[in-house]
Amino acid sequence: MKIQLVGFRRAFVWLGAGWYIFKRNLGAWLVMAMVFLLALMLLGMLPFAGIALIALFIPLLLTGPLMTAHQSLSGDVVQVENALQGFNDSRFRSRLLWLGSMMVVGMLVSLAMWYPLSTEVLTALYFPNSHTQVALVLAEMLASSPLNLSVQASVIVVVVMAFFYATPLILFENQSPLDAVSTSLLACLRNIVPLTVFAVLVIMLGVLASFAFGLGYLVLIPVVTAASYASFRDVFDPVEPRAADRLLNAHSA
Repeated sequence: MKIQLVGFRRAFVWLGAGWYIFKRNLGAWLVMAMVFLLALMLLGMLPFAGIALIALFIPLLLTGPLMTAHQSLSGDVVQVENALQGFNDSRFRSRLLWLGSMMVVGMLVSLAMWYPLSTEVLTALYFPNSHTQVALVLAEMLASSPLNLSVQASVIVVVVMAFFYATPLILFENQSPLDAVSTSLLACLRNIVPLTVFAVLVIMLGVLASFAFGLGYLVLIPVVTAASYASFRDVFDPVEPRAADRLLNAHSA
């Protein structure tokens, strides 16, 4: 599969396309955002096991929003039922669960690498009244081995890149989970500059969204998901074409 090299300015185009896709089907997107957030909240309520379950099911939860973004950009009719398509569609379900299992392994490896900081963070997350020392542990890790900390952070970035495009590659390119992970990593490494700009912009928007009692995430999650799909279409040769790519360039610049 051919991987396109795009410029850093495309990060702004992706977000513009995400906003355009969101506006086209506002009601459906808000419903899916609420389903997505509710699922994360319910899974996250389970101490420690919740974070593993989120990693396991995140590809299935992302399937509906990604399919909706695809349909919106292609001019097809969007249905609210898309929200649970990852769980209902037997064409993808088993491969997405395998991908989720790989995400669980990647998450566990990452948590082990960041021990004891990861333990402190999880304890603070699930037991807010407990006496944790996240800042102290992080300061000690920085003081004792800043190089080791940099290596650990780099590994986390590689893990994220390996899974960033994996779900859409399974959905739209019919790849196996292993092929999707390796292709995603190569694509992200090749386009690390625009994706870094995209990540910084998303973090900034996430901070702004948190000010509105978290309600901003009902908009941010659909926009970022749709923008991620737009970046996927930009980086890879699309299987569906032609009009969708013209829409991407026409409505996102």
